[in-house]
Amino acid sequence: MGESITPALNKVTEEQIPQFRENRIKSDFKGCTQLYQVFIKADATISCSCMRYWDILADLRDVDLAAFFNGPMMNFIRESFANGYEPFSFCEGCPSRLTDFDTQEEYDYIDLHIEPSNQCNLYCEACICTFERLTKNPPSRVSLDYELYEKALHNIQAAGLRLRHLALVGFGEPLFHSSVPDMARLGRKLFPDCYIFLDTNGNFGKQRAEEIADCGLSEIRLALDGVDQRSYESYRRAGDFKRAFQFARDLADAIRLTKSSTRAVWKYILFRHNDSDAQLLAAIRMAGEIGIPIIFDATVGSEASKRPASEIAALTGHPIGCNIDPQSTSGEKLALGIPEKSSSLWRRINRFRTRA
Repeated sequence: MGESITPALNKVTEEQIPQFRENRIKSDFKGCTQLYQVFIKADATISCSCMRYWDILADLRDVDLAAFFNGPMMNFIRESFANGYEPFSFCEGCPSRLTDFDTQEEYDYIDLHIEPSNQCNLYCEACICTFERLTKNPPSRVSLDYELYEKALHNIQAAGLRLRHLALVGFGEPLFHSSVPDMARLGRKLFPDCYIFLDTNGNFGKQRAEEIADCGLSEIRLALDGVDQRSYESYRRAGDFKRAFQFARDLADAIRLTKSSTRAVWKYILFRHNDSDAQLLAAIRMAGEIGIPIIFDATVGSEASKRPASEIAALTGHPIGCNIDPQSTSGEKLALGIPEKSSSLWRRINRFRTRA
């Protein structure tokens, strides 16, 4: 058991807005993902973006999600960035901040980020779920009440908002929630044009792969950061590479068998322990063997790959993506190439940075 402590929740209320407005500081950042996105944790609280996990803006049990989305708190956040300020003191160091963004006063679309479960079977070093489970006061491991999820989607539909992206992923493993396939089906039913995606570590059996192969998901990203047990478990601790790779194979087979429109993708995060020429070329070969595309993601931090993105892209023939704006962290700035506009990789890289 570790000696660290899970922080107490910092609950932010609308009544505090005048005080926040008085104390906010100037910023070079133009916005953050919170301007157009709502992150709902497995315990039904709404945090200030996924990266401010313990800073709580609302509770799904108490609010109409659509009214909250274009209500006083969210509008204060947008107005702050539009006028060159960061709304809260805890914005400092948050990776959700964006260096290039045009804010709007109100949005007719929403990107909904759902954490189906905060439980996990792995202990990835940089994950909040890992941190919480190793503290002296670990919070309860829970799954989001399906009825609250249903309520949130119906709130959005009733308000006439467009659901642009629905992310079924948080700081736990989504497939620990037995109703994830039903979540995807409901999202597809209510919002036929929505881009619905899920990230999984894939440490599950064939039945789970078959359950998600044709349930309305646009994309399933399989976290496989290595080509064997040694390279994989350096970050995906307690994970089983052979099991995850077999899950990827089973999923690809089930998608083909059902003629599903879902796209399965091997997502390979680049670290110092898995970025050799031999490893990257082996990953490309293995992805080809099971018939799914592979994408390479850069990250920041001490264990991140130090190889230039252009060098890796030249070797693999794949542009390197990143879902983090490096200037919002202490990590070094990444020189990332931009893939062909409107390609699936371009959409993924820009998902949390661009307006519709």
